[in-house]
Amino acid sequence: MLFVLGIVDILIIILAIIIIALVAMQNSKDDLGSALTGAASSELFKKQKERGVEVYIVRATYICSVIFMALVILALVG
Repeated sequence: MLFVLGIVDILIIILAIIIIALVAMQNSKDDLGSALTGAASSELFKKQKERGVEVYIVRATYICSVIFMALVILALVG
């Protein structure tokens, strides 16, 4: 059986790779060390908003995720 990828399938693969890269570039908001030890020293910096490039990375992740979900639904329906 021959498996042929359509344009929507290729876009889904490309967006999946982009989303993985964007998530990998984001800073972690969880501090594993404080979760294990119960230390609350990092509580001061947890509620800071993203600034600079971080804002664009987070927004790009949201936008790519919405487009990804729409394409997957389109591929399932079509």
